Amino acid sequence: MKKQWKVFLGFILVLLIVIFALSNSQEVPVNFLIKKIYSSLVLVIIGSALIGALVVFLTSGATVFQQRKEIKQLKETIQSYESNNEKKLAEEKAAFQREQENEIAVLKANYESLLKEKDQALASMQSSQNDHEKKQPIDYYD
Repeated sequence: MKKQWKVFLGFILVLLIVIFALSNSQEVPVNFLIKKIYSSLVLVIIGSALIGALVVFLTSGATVFQQRKEIKQLKETIQSYESNNEKKLAEEKAAFQREQENEIAVLKANYESLLKEKDQALASMQSSQNDHEKKQPIDYYD
């Protein structure tokens, strides 16, 4: 929709220039500093409009080219930042996972050592109870 009104406006301006040029058909002198020529005013107006359009096209074309180049560079910069961020995220994730695995291993080792200590204490208590029971005779008549 945005480009449609631009095309429509351009068409109206060209139509106005053509109508203006056709209404002024007399011959006029055109001075080129070195030489003076006589030409139809229609040709002078249309020629001037074409030269003006060419100047606008060339100057805007250079600007558009520079903008496209800058956009391309900015897209490459964004892409490099995204890839760097993904790499950093993967590295941080791996480091965090290693830390968690190390912490789990330490907790398991502590748990195993505590479990062994408790098993040894339980075994010593059972052996002391067994020794105590062996020393006292069993009284079946109590």
